[in-house]
Amino acid sequence: MSRRRARRLTATLTVFVILVAGGYTAAAALTPLPAPIVEATADLQQTVAADPAAAQAAVDAEALPTAVGWLHDDEVWTNDGEAGTGEANTEATSTEQAHPIASISKLVTVLVGLEQQPLEAGADGPVHVWSAEDQALTDAYLARDGVAFPIPVGTEVTTRQMLTLALVPSANDFAAAYAYSIFGDNEAFVAAVDDWKARNGVDSLVLAEPTGMDERNAATASDVLRIARLALQQPAIAEITRLPQAELPWGIGVVESTNPLFGVLPDVLGVKTGRTSVAGYNLAAAQASSASGRDVVKLSVVLGRASEEDRVASSVAALTALDAAPQTVDLVAEGEEIGTAVTVDGLRVPLVTTGGASAVLLPGEAATRIAELDPLGEGGSGQAAGAVRVETPVGVEEIPVVTTAAIVEPDLWWRLTHPALVFGW
Repeated sequence: MSRRRARRLTATLTVFVILVAGGYTAAAALTPLPAPIVEATADLQQTVAADPAAAQAAVDAEALPTAVGWLHDDEVWTNDGEAGTGEANTEATSTEQAHPIASISKLVTVLVGLEQQPLEAGADGPVHVWSAEDQALTDAYLARDGVAFPIPVGTEVTTRQMLTLALVPSANDFAAAYAYSIFGDNEAFVAAVDDWKARNGVDSLVLAEPTGMDERNAATASDVLRIARLALQQPAIAEITRLPQAELPWGIGVVESTNPLFGVLPDVLGVKTGRTSVAGYNLAAAQASSASGRDVVKLSVVLGRASEEDRVASSVAALTALDAAPQTVDLVAEGEEIGTAVTVDGLRVPLVTTGGASAVLLPGEAATRIAELDPLGEGGSGQAAGAVRVETPVGVEEIPVVTTAAIVEPDLWWRLTHPALVFGW
């Protein structure tokens, strides 16, 4: 081969190599690289539940029917209602004994009545004209040593006045007048109660009449607690049962609440007493409290106590025991590593939270954290990488997740020397 021809071939090959190399370099430089792989460090969803031991201990300490709970928590802790056993159930069961509830019946009477004829908090409501039939009921209750307040026939009584007398001093005549003014007679009232209890999950409840003077009026301790919870969630009832006293016209004057916890414990919110010779001394009680900064309302029910003193002692003990039951749980730690971003060149960038979150949980409650990690691209340290959503009984909070280092694409040399990763070979 001549020198000239050899030089031409060499030049041609050189140009070819340059063209090929240039094309490869351009391709390597311009080909989009795979996005970083985002990996979760732990389970993306975690749930923490409060330990019910302290709530259960509050009822295990009592031999007679007892239940405890909180206003905004569906759980009920109760013993089985058999005197002397103390055997515990964490929920109401078919083995739990119903007990005469006496005047706690009036809570049900008012709840059922307000479904038919709603009353806003602070409102007087419809007027009932006191009738000869009402007067006859007053006389009958007084003859049986019941609580009643005689007023003249023809007196105009507002709904609020009837409810105040029924729930504060536990007047039987005004409770009955209220029920029959809405439902007409006892048969219709009992039918309404049966419908109401089926819809509200208080299956053990039996009401033969609206006042509680009939010993057939009965329920389990756990169902009484559910009734108390429903009552406190009804604004018109809640504002009346929290009154230690009330003033009425017609010569009645100031009436005192039958709730013995007023003046014994702070922040008492009601709810209702009940007492007959058969039922003994009953009390559904509520007390406002603070659990590590969270406002809560504690509930207790004690049935069948032998005396006023026993009723007070059991209620105080149960409510006080609940102070130890709420638990503060840490759900997210500040700077907690939630995941890792792995770049195409093998760099591992931790993804961490920018803040923390905790919750105060009552027994029976749970909190959930759900991490949601976003796709990532090139960016500096602190780039948004998702969030941890914290769901608790009091609300929802989102804690941002960010990168701890910059995510930068590798340089040209790395691209040229890692074709399999660049081109996905």
